[in-house]
Amino acid sequence: MALMRGFKSEANKYAKEMREELGRQPHEPLCPWELATLLEIPILPLSEFSASDPQAVSVLSNGAQDNFSAVSVFEGRKRLIVHNDAHHPYRQAANIAHELSHAILLHPPTPPFTGDGERNFNAEVRSMEEEANWLGPALLVSEEAALQIVRNKMSMSDASKLYSASEQLITMRINVTGARKRTSRFRRPK
Repeated sequence: MALMRGFKSEANKYAKEMREELGRQPHEPLCPWELATLLEIPILPLSEFSASDPQAVSVLSNGAQDNFSAVSVFEGRKRLIVHNDAHHPYRQAANIAHELSHAILLHPPTPPFTGDGERNFNAEVRSMEEEANWLGPALLVSEEAALQIVRNKMSMSDASKLYSASEQLITMRINVTGARKRTSRFRRPK
């Protein structure tokens, strides 16, 4: 399923706006936990539920670790995010940015499962997931950040540390923004 026409530009606009709201420049790192505070969305680590359901937390944190990243939970109109704090910190940041994307885009809650007990991946859910899959990384590494990384010839390792994002996510954002090509235009001698 393709993103709506203009959505990628809209995502870049949101990434800039969120940085502005946090008092950051468009190229500066964005901390998802700070953004959640700004948006008044509580973030709870999965481990916080260890006392009430240790077996479920153990399964989700260890055995099924890759199957559970984060989820938005609603109580009425109030949203909160539960995330898997057993993941690497960069993955936690990406998971939270993904869930915050749903909030920024005003995605409504949807049932996680169908009547048959299968994971709900109907067309509406797939569309919302695709949007959050695009906006989440854009929040972590804005278009301006990708350009800055390339302009400054920053190593992937250094960029990863600065933006608290995996090297794979950094590379993806550099590629989809065309940062290398755009930056090389300004480096060519005339």
